[in-house]
Amino acid sequence: MQMMIAPQRCSRTFLFLVALILGIFLFTASRLHAPSIPQSLLHFGFGTSHGTKALDVIQLNNGLVPVEPTTDQEKPKASKCSNPEIEHLRRQELALTESIVYTRRCIKLLRGAPDRDAVTNVSRSLITNKLTLNLDACSRVDLQPCDYLPLVVPPAYPDKDYRHLMFGVASKFDRLQSSLPSFAHWLSGSGAQLIVIVADANERGRDLNLSDLEEEYRRWGINATFMPPNPKDIGSKNDGSQREIPVEHHHFLVIRELVTAATPDTKWLGIVDDDTFFPSLFPLDAELARHDYTQRAWLGALSDDFSSIRVWGIMAFGGAGVFLSVPLAQAIAPLSEQCISEAATPSGDGILRDCIYAHTGTKLTVVPGLHQHDFRGDPSGFYESGGDGFEKSWYRAPLAAMASVTGVCGSCFLQRWRFGTNTILSNGYSVVQYADDILDTLDLSRVEFTWDDPVPNGHDYDFSYGPLRPPLGRDQKKSYRLVDVSVVDADGEQNGGGWAGRWRGKKKFRQLYIYRGKTGEEDDDGNNEASDDDDENKKPIMDEVIELLWDF
Repeated sequence: MQMMIAPQRCSRTFLFLVALILGIFLFTASRLHAPSIPQSLLHFGFGTSHGTKALDVIQLNNGLVPVEPTTDQEKPKASKCSNPEIEHLRRQELALTESIVYTRRCIKLLRGAPDRDAVTNVSRSLITNKLTLNLDACSRVDLQPCDYLPLVVPPAYPDKDYRHLMFGVASKFDRLQSSLPSFAHWLSGSGAQLIVIVADANERGRDLNLSDLEEEYRRWGINATFMPPNPKDIGSKNDGSQREIPVEHHHFLVIRELVTAATPDTKWLGIVDDDTFFPSLFPLDAELARHDYTQRAWLGALSDDFSSIRVWGIMAFGGAGVFLSVPLAQAIAPLSEQCISEAATPSGDGILRDCIYAHTGTKLTVVPGLHQHDFRGDPSGFYESGGDGFEKSWYRAPLAAMASVTGVCGSCFLQRWRFGTNTILSNGYSVVQYADDILDTLDLSRVEFTWDDPVPNGHDYDFSYGPLRPPLGRDQKKSYRLVDVSVVDADGEQNGGGWAGRWRGKKKFRQLYIYRGKTGEEDDDGNNEASDDDDENKKPIMDEVIELLWDF
């Protein structure tokens, strides 16, 4: 009997060890192949010089919202004092002063059809119940119940399949990495395809893995295809070697790749820059639907700066997005190298214009709502005017964070409300308090001229924005700029990241608008920043935070 029992025990032990090893192998494999978003790319610039933050994202209807990481390894280190109601304000990346002036309002959404272009007057104040918080103190903070404020807003944009849209871009590898969060906002989960020429993919001495970059884009829900340049004749020297082709030429050559990739479902081919940004594809698609995609069509926008038009002429400026019908693209794609050699200008937009004019009878159709912002400096005048549709070439602005509110209330992004006598909310961009009696004297239908003017007292933006009003001084307006957005539970607990399917229950959308007190100085974009000098006359003052919580 003893002889029989020993082999049974060995067998059981052996089976247990096999099962254990197999379980460890399967668990490890699942972790290695899980479609987690690579942290090396999750950096949203929030328009300050205090650094950026590695973030996960969730999909909120047709928009992506950066939120806190989920795993213990990814979570920021907890502060020494745990206070759930203000813990989100202690995050290091917000770079707030030790003490802050804090106020919180909850927005109750009343679905309706407000006049999107009007400034809605609300008799109640937006900023109430100011509280001074010491973020380093361990004492318990009991915030008053959130004061609800009803606002009439449009519905969120509906979910839609945009596989009939295809976009093409030419850029360098590093810029394509940094542009991923911006692309994700308007492309993730849309069904639209992105065709990318990586201009430096064949550069000697660099090992650029296009497959890995393509996979990273797909993890963010973007249907992207990356490829090296294929310039053919224009890239050949007499000795048969290849010469470097400017990115601007690839910007035009991507049309050929778009035509090759087009399917019977494809209606419009969009040529964009790596910094082109759309708040949502829904209104863009609605505008494109007004045009006949079965005919040769060329859609786009001029530069907002008339001086750029004087230099480059009448054409569709690529930063705003250029859209070709498939029949037009098919007509010029075989002529790519010929059009580059014949063009009067080296820019991709100029080559496209010259090619279309020389070889087709198609004329440019200017599409309202598309903008190429050819200005530098403080863009607040535009964003606080109620406008929409833009690209971000020449200034810093956290566009993906700003436009995330489209997932809550669609076209309410940059919608304006006036509260009481002196405060205006430009949704997703700023809360501005005006000095006494100033607001009633302003023509809010005019754009404030806040950005740098290359031509003093010039009028080069009047044709696109209308007559402008002069900028206000820093003693006349106080601006709280959007710095951070996230999604939180109904009880106020901030959630971890993930895709929309993982979210259950009622949620709130949080916006943090911050006035940088410190020395009261401003950077080139009009944001208040700390000074690096040690002037004792510049005493630090507290940052001020307005937190808005939107029910959805």
